Amino acid sequence: MPPPNPPNTHLPPHLREVCTLLVRGLLRLHSRNAEEATRQTDDPGDNSLRDTAHQRGHAKPKPRRRA
Repeated sequence: MPPPNPPNTHLPPHLREVCTLLVRGLLRLHSRNAEEATRQTDDPGDNSLRDTAHQRGHAKPKPRRRA
């Protein structure tokens, strides 16, 4: 059933078509990313903590020597 008020009725038809294509592309990309994330978390061998780059590191960093 179509929505009661179609979105973007103030736009010309060709721009509404462009908006529709963009939304479909974004939804497809979001779906693909969600599927990939699900596959990664469902992998029994995967035990990464998914930390951000600045959170990763060694427990005891090596002391730096002066040059």
